[in-house]
Amino acid sequence: MPKVDIFIKNGLIVTVNEKMEIIENGAIAIKNSRILKIGKTELLEAEYTSDKIFDASSNIVMPGLINAHTHIPMTYFRGLADDLPLDEWLQNHIWPVEAKFLSEEFVYDAALHGAAEMIKNGITMFNDMYFFSKQTALAASKIGIRGVLGEGVLDYPFVCHNNSQEMIDYAVENQKEFSENDLIDFTIAPHAIYTCNKNNLLKSIEAAQKNNMMLHMHVAETEKEVKDSLKNFGKRPVFYLNDIGFLDNKVIIAHGIWVNDEEQDILKEKNISIAITTESHLKLASGFAPIKDYLAKGVNICLGTDGVSSNNNLDMLAEMDFTAKLHKAYNQDPTLLPASEVVKMATINGAKALNKENILGSLEEGKLADIILINRDSLDAVPMYNIYSHLVYTINSSDIKDVIINGKVVMEDRKLITVDEKELIEKAKYYQEKIKNNYNNCITFTS
Repeated sequence: MPKVDIFIKNGLIVTVNEKMEIIENGAIAIKNSRILKIGKTELLEAEYTSDKIFDASSNIVMPGLINAHTHIPMTYFRGLADDLPLDEWLQNHIWPVEAKFLSEEFVYDAALHGAAEMIKNGITMFNDMYFFSKQTALAASKIGIRGVLGEGVLDYPFVCHNNSQEMIDYAVENQKEFSENDLIDFTIAPHAIYTCNKNNLLKSIEAAQKNNMMLHMHVAETEKEVKDSLKNFGKRPVFYLNDIGFLDNKVIIAHGIWVNDEEQDILKEKNISIAITTESHLKLASGFAPIKDYLAKGVNICLGTDGVSSNNNLDMLAEMDFTAKLHKAYNQDPTLLPASEVVKMATINGAKALNKENILGSLEEGKLADIILINRDSLDAVPMYNIYSHLVYTINSSDIKDVIINGKVVMEDRKLITVDEKELIEKAKYYQEKIKNNYNNCITFTS
């Protein structure tokens, strides 16, 4: 009888495949990082054996969640500057503290903490934008999470780079260095149209095309951004980006809140994916993304948490719940965003946005084994009538029991396997004190 690396049996399998099939009493055989076979337990048990068996009798088994937009190394800035408008938050608080504290060591430690937090929240892949992205790659590789990492591109010198060309070159060099790493990819990540001039956007496009890399950018996050775009360029952000050829590439944009009907048509035509970060939108009072219109036009929508400093958590299940409920109320339509659609946004849609739908985002034979097991026998998880409803409105992150990424167990029975959680907590407390004692901006710290 053939031996596989991992055998999951007796689970309620939510495949998120094209037919949205659900397999009761299902099993998955994993070999060499991939799903070798999926089907009924009684059939697969007669075919395979394994030294590592998960009895998922009381578990939902589903694809790992994909966090499609975040800033993981900002984890150590959790709660640093809350209850502020985006411009003030960025310019008067976040950018100054970043300029003072960011280093390779800081980013590595903060990224490792954030990656651990994501795994405990059932996230198996994330799309990041930040600085010192090589350090984030090293942290992700150590803990075993899948990452698509963008080095931020700005018009001005920042932290580790003297100019925008250095930022772009750094991302390209990282892509080449990590080309054999199964978990890591890099993107070119111009921050926004108000921090990247046309020349730097064109340089970003050229580098992305030459090196077969994606572009990742904040677009139309605030109403002010649109007003400034009209003032500075004579056109709205999506028109501006389209006119300079930015949207002719593989692009994922974050937010896309202040986008009108004609701009949405362009995004659909150019096959651009939108990463919605609802909790961050609400906390910064940025506005309400036109999800209903995007869906009507067939634009691919995925979900992200944004950074911890603007959301305060990396909880994708909460993001799913919040997004569904908010947009039902905002559009006065309780049928909008059915739970099954929201589950797709957090899985296969995220994979599509990152150009990986052929290998990730659903549980299918031949795809990479990024899988989470969720307890469905807790007091707050019973009874269950509709699995998708349960995943969006009932299940919370503490119910996530086991996490497998690239065919390797990284969390088992809520215990992280590749890092010491207590050490991560102590390191975060160390940085907390360091920031409190050295940051002189107008913030009142409490213990």
